[in-house]
Formats: sequence, C-alpha cells, structure tokens
Amino acid sequence: KINNSYSSFGQFRIPRKRLRPFALLSIVLWVLLWGGYNTGIGLALSPGFPKSTLQLVQGVRAFFPLLAAWFALLIILKRGGAKAQAVGGPLGLLGFFALMGLISSGMISRRPVFALYWGGMYASVVVVTVAVCSNSEALSTLSDLMTLNWVIDIVLMIAILGSIPLLGSVAVAPTSGSPLGIIVLHGATTINGHLFGMATSRNTGLARYAGVAAIVALVKILNNGKRWTKFVWMIVLLAALYTFLLAQARTETFAFLAGSLVILLLRKRRRAVMFGFGILGVALLSLVGFFQSLWNFITRDSGFDLTMSGRTGQWMQGLAVVWHSPWVGLGFQADRYYLNGIQLENSFFHALIQTGVLGTLAYIFAYGLAWFLVIRIYISPFSSKLPDEIPGILAFFTVFSIAESIAYYSSAFLLLAPVLAYIQVVAWQEGVLKGKRRYARSSAVGMDRRAMAFYSSEAAGRN
Repeated sequence: KINNSYSSFGQFRIPRKRLRPFALLSIVLWVLLWGGYNTGIGLALSPGFPKSTLQLVQGVRAFFPLLAAWFALLIILKRGGAKAQAVGGPLGLLGFFALMGLISSGMISRRPVFALYWGGMYASVVVVTVAVCSNSEALSTLSDLMTLNWVIDIVLMIAILGSIPLLGSVAVAPTSGSPLGIIVLHGATTINGHLFGMATSRNTGLARYAGVAAIVALVKILNNGKRWTKFVWMIVLLAALYTFLLAQARTETFAFLAGSLVILLLRKRRRAVMFGFGILGVALLSLVGFFQSLWNFITRDSGFDLTMSGRTGQWMQGLAVVWHSPWVGLGFQADRYYLNGIQLENSFFHALIQTGVLGTLAYIFAYGLAWFLVIRIYISPFSSKLPDEIPGILAFFTVFSIAESIAYYSSAFLLLAPVLAYIQVVAWQEGVLKGKRRYARSSAVGMDRRAMAFYSSEAAGRN
C-alpha cells in the first residue's frame, strides 16, 4: 500500500512507500559492508586465533562485507540479473576494475589469499550497490544509504576526536602553520596506537571524515529552511572545521575547498554572495597574516610540492614494479606486498599496480563518466533530481584521490559508492544521454537552477 510520505534528501523529496522491505534489507547489507572496516583477514589467520573475545569479534566481522555481497548476489540472481541502470555506467566500470584485480590477485600476487580477500572486499561494495540499483525503488533507497553514510561519517569523526584524550600525549605533536600549533594522530600514533583491538586513525583519516561532514553540513545549511535544523548543521560544520585545524591534513583541506566551491557555484543566486564575501575575506585574511601561515601549512617549511604530499618517490617506485605485470597488475594490496609495506597514496598509481593498464583504464573512465553525467544532468531540465551534496562529495574525493587512494576497500569508497550509483541511476531514468530531448540553454542558467558553463549540442541546436 503506497503512502504519501516522502524520503527527505537535502532539499529534495522523493515519494516512496511507508514500509519498504527492500530498503531495510539494503540498509542491513550496507551496515555489514561497514562492519568489516578497520579489521582484516590477517587477524583471523593469526596463530592461536582467537586469543580473546575481543579478537574473536574483530576477526569475525572481517568477513561481514563478503557475507553482504553473497546476499546481494542472491538478490540479483533471484530478480533475473542486474538491470541496465545498475551496470551501465561508473558501477559497471568499477566492477570490471574489481574483476581484473581479482584475476591478478589469484594468478599473480605473491600473497593470493590476502589479495583475493581484499579484492573481494572491494567487489562486495560494488555488488551490493548494483543490487540496490537493480530495484525499482533505487533512488529512494540510495538516498537512505547516503543518509546512513553521513550519520556514520559524523559519528566516526566525533568518536576519533573523543579517542585522542585516551591515547594521551602520543596523539598530539607540535607543528608549524597551524593556528593551534599542534597536529593530532600523526607520526608514532599511526604505528603504535590501538583501541579495542583496532588501529587508530591517522590525521588524514580524521580529516576525511571532517571533509565529508563539512560538505554535507554546508548543503543542509544552504538548502534547509528550518532554523533549528540549520543550527544543528551549523554545529556540525564548526566541529568539522575545528577538526581540520587539529588534523592539519593538506589534501583533505583542499578537497573540502574544492567541494565547497562546486556547491556554491551550483546556484546562480549564490554567486554574488560568494563573490562579495570572497573579496572581503581576502582583504581581512591578508591583514592578519593568514596567507603566510597558509604557505607554511602547504610547504611544512620544506619547499613547495605541487602534489601536497611528498609522495612522488613512492609513486615512481610503484611505477617501476608495475612493469612486472603491466596489463592486469599484481593484485589487490600489491603495493603492500611488493613495496615493503608502502601504500601508494594515489588512486591512479594504486589502481595501476593492482589491476594494470586494463583495470586502470576502466577505473579512470568510471570517474570521468561520473563527472560527464553530472554535467549533463545539471544542464538538463532534470538538474533538481541531483541533490547538491552529490557533486560536492564527488569533487571532494576527486581531489582527495590525488594524494590518497580510493582504489581499494576503505571508508572513502563506502562513502562514495552510493553517490556514483545515484548519478548513474538518475542518468538512466531521465535519459539524459539518449538525445531525445532538446534542452534550452536558459534552463541551465535560471535563477532557481544550477548554472554551468557547459551546454550540450542539443542546447545549441546542432545535430
């Protein structure tokens, strides 16, 4: 029985059923995907496992994402296979990327059991997302999953902040370039720090959660008319910005700025306000010496680095190893197994060493296609179908992937996967790539619509 209730997502309202068993099942599967975070098969395979109840819990939950993928696969098969809107786009390309990695993990990797496990973990996220997109209520279910992601993200940010006092002085170190003069969760803490049998997060991980929380909060503040709701999200935004100061993570900071800029540019009426405040802000910041501090923050007193990471040496080491298997790579987590434990913190190089040229091309095309679909949707009459946080989050992780990786099972990929799926489903359901409609350019630049500098050949009246 259909009810007139709605799923609220940003400023948009998606009509749905009051009770949706598939949505509840999807949420359970997504919780299982998150359940394997910050643990791994190595714990379950360690000698004498389990040595304690805590170790048993941490070891068992390492297989939760694989269990979720199994249930999702059964759902897909029961429905006669995946729908075109579930695989025809970024998700399908990422599925091919995962397949290439699984092949190389089983046939080439030095540690096939571990590589296959981590490949299966990454593929689990793709499989569950494909199952969600194959349902007739894909958009409303994806909106629920994204809301769940934002809640988990904010909770993790608060939890990690709360763990800093428990870790003691090892979690805090002095630094230059910060108004607070300190940096948290940097250095020895990332190696020796453990809580409840789990490795503690790095400062970059904390900043990642802060970046997502800040982008979502910014959208809610701009789009929600209720004062108390704005107040709550303002608290979240301020907490996230304070977290940036503590974490001092350069890549995540610039990724947040990129995501925020995209959000502010989406609507024409925001531009004048942004321009005015921008001029005033630059003038005030220059008077208080902000730009000198910013330069110190970027360079860390060691010279300018365009990558903001100092990891180019590691990338070149990874590129040299790739030539051992250039076409299909060396399997998931190959950087750890072939580079003495080094993690290639760049999505391109990480994808290349894991899946070779074939998998990396699919990986790059997946994210390139996601941006192409976003642009096409925003210049079409269906721009209101895409909530503002979606391009904001996509921009955040695009910049993030320059000096960090999302080409493996991680919280970053869990946060991003429903965003990619939402873009793909909207593109299919509204037929923005079919060329059946002619879009007037004015529809893309009206006061109440997102305004982009791009417009399609249909809009220009060309064939």
